[in-house]
Amino acid sequence: MSLPHFLRNVLVLLCALLPVMGSAQELRRQVTPFSVWLDFRALASPNPPKVSLPIWLESLHSSSTDDAAGQPSETTYRLRFRQVGDLSRELLFRLYFEDTRGRSPVVTGWSAEGDQVFEHGPFGAALGLPASATVVLAMTGVSTVDITVSGDGASVRGAFLSSLRQGATRYPYDFSLPNEVVDGFDNLPSIPPPADDTLLFGRLRATLDTGIVKLTPRGIITQTWEFELAAAPLLAVLGFEILNADPLSPLEVVVNDLPIGPSALRTPDLADPGYDSFIRPLDRGIQFRYSGWLQAQKSIPGSALRAGLNKIELRLPAASGPVAVRSLDLQLKSQ
Repeated sequence: MSLPHFLRNVLVLLCALLPVMGSAQELRRQVTPFSVWLDFRALASPNPPKVSLPIWLESLHSSSTDDAAGQPSETTYRLRFRQVGDLSRELLFRLYFEDTRGRSPVVTGWSAEGDQVFEHGPFGAALGLPASATVVLAMTGVSTVDITVSGDGASVRGAFLSSLRQGATRYPYDFSLPNEVVDGFDNLPSIPPPADDTLLFGRLRATLDTGIVKLTPRGIITQTWEFELAAAPLLAVLGFEILNADPLSPLEVVVNDLPIGPSALRTPDLADPGYDSFIRPLDRGIQFRYSGWLQAQKSIPGSALRAGLNKIELRLPAASGPVAVRSLDLQLKSQ
């Protein structure tokens, strides 16, 4: 047998084995017996999906109150619970909604006797964007939880609930305390920028803006921040949070009229219900946006900055929908 013929036989054998080797790892469905995603829109459809409820969640019902004209003036989603020891003592509760003016949802907990145990909200800042809010529900003595919103309830997309358990955490004495609740989808918690500039091991961290700025394709597509530096750094990192982010169309960063490139988005697990799909006219395929605040950052070469007045711009890509940004801060490395 000639060598080329032998090599051809080996190649054919390898090609035949590849599908077998590739299928050696089985697909295992990740079980979540103590978590549930309640997609209110899907559950209200003519053919609602079947949802396996955790042992502590008994039922979900919705009701509306009409105004004098016969239109829904207020809608309530009522969740009825069972007390199941530690499994239902504390629940992580995340609400997904359209942050529309006049449609701020409120979450209240009630005892079996009809006494109000807690109230969270109203949520939102009237930004006109998909948003989410996360709270920890202390469920001792709570029989029902109501999600109440003005109108027909269409502005509330759904709710995610999960049992919470406690564990020990170690953290350095000299640094901030870790977040009290760990996100199940690996989403980083919001970290407000410091009120004062801080210096640590050759790094200066300064806050550029603590407010919220909305960028829209048909309105403000570029936002500029100006600041002064005593000297150009060796390296800089711009950090901010973004709402309604399109993972495929990150904000672009321009420093002193020099395009630096797209920012980097810290995306959570794709199983997170915060990813909302939609179809944009004239676009091929399905688009996604994230209904919540995500951390983003961009590394900036020191040569792009200078002593004296500097400016940083965030530009909305042409393919992106409206977004909002907040908590801008700048880290400068000097040694």
